[in-house]
Amino acid sequence: MLEYGHMARFSDLVQPRLLRPTDAAAYVGGEGILRRFVVAKWLTPVVQCKRLTLYRRADLDSCCSRLDSGEFPEVEKVSARSEKAFSMP
Repeated sequence: MLEYGHMARFSDLVQPRLLRPTDAAAYVGGEGILRRFVVAKWLTPVVQCKRLTLYRRADLDSCCSRLDSGEFPEVEKVSARSEKAFSMP
């Protein structure tokens, strides 16, 4: 919180444009909804390397806008192995 007469640090005033998965999950409301965005292909990482994954804040905002408009990320359920093994051709 800023007090009168004190200058804020530049880093306190500027929000990053790219977010790591933990920060992105907090931004959209949780890990589960972030995972649904990714699985439904609403969201793709800008950078995805061995130990670095980054999401664009604007992409997260557009996913949240889709939620606000009434859409929900559909995630396909994987059928059980037993059902595939015994299904008729």
